[in-house]
Amino acid sequence: MNLTQTREVTTEIIKEAGELLKKYFRTGSFTSHSKGGTDFATQADDEIDLFLREKLQKAFPKTKFLTEENAPKDFTSFKDENDVWIIDPIDGTTNFSRDDNHFAISVGLVDKGTTKLGIVYLPTEEDGKLYFAQEDKDGAYCNTTSIHVSERTDLQTISVGFDWSWANEDRKKTLRWLETIVDKIRQPRSLGSASADLCLVAEGRLDGYVNWGLKPWDVAGAVIILQKAGGKITTTTGIPWTVFDPDIVATNGKLHDILLPFLKT
Repeated sequence: MNLTQTREVTTEIIKEAGELLKKYFRTGSFTSHSKGGTDFATQADDEIDLFLREKLQKAFPKTKFLTEENAPKDFTSFKDENDVWIIDPIDGTTNFSRDDNHFAISVGLVDKGTTKLGIVYLPTEEDGKLYFAQEDKDGAYCNTTSIHVSERTDLQTISVGFDWSWANEDRKKTLRWLETIVDKIRQPRSLGSASADLCLVAEGRLDGYVNWGLKPWDVAGAVIILQKAGGKITTTTGIPWTVFDPDIVATNGKLHDILLPFLKT
């Protein structure tokens, strides 16, 4: 696949989806349904998911899909697949449902667990923020502006993002980590959208991001953006990471080895 042409076509599809999502957000008129426990989805999640699959299938007939709203319970077989579109129609559904505009449409084209092309679109933030990066090009961008991670190395000056998993055991890991680091850093921040938060690390507005309970669709679009912006990603134990790993530590690179010892929960 020509990744530049693929990105251009996909960007237009995502922007169309963003217009649909903005209508739901502005009116607040949508239904919700439980996905088990405290997890849930909205009518908008389902509609955007279907819209993206149909449009991308038409544009790229030979590709496969793994999306949040249509994923099988066991999606491990996708680890070895080529050219899989991994999609989160609304990453940050709780924010979306509570009139908080920090949410994103996340789309990643993934090859055996590694993202080749990533696009993350925040349709209601600052007149629309579209982040992107691709495997065969240097750099990462927000709209037309090149972005880069921060240069911070002093723990007392950094802001680190994190989120609360839907699983209680993963939430307990987050609590233990916070207990060890909360008095060492300037600001821990829980903003509620993994893909959007990874993009904040990519543009230097956060210095790191940590999570123990992710799914591939939470991060597939954003990870290449962070990496191409100069950041580093591993598991919380420091080993190489793929989009199918549930735990992640993502930093500006300079902080990585400094933060890892605090993640032994």
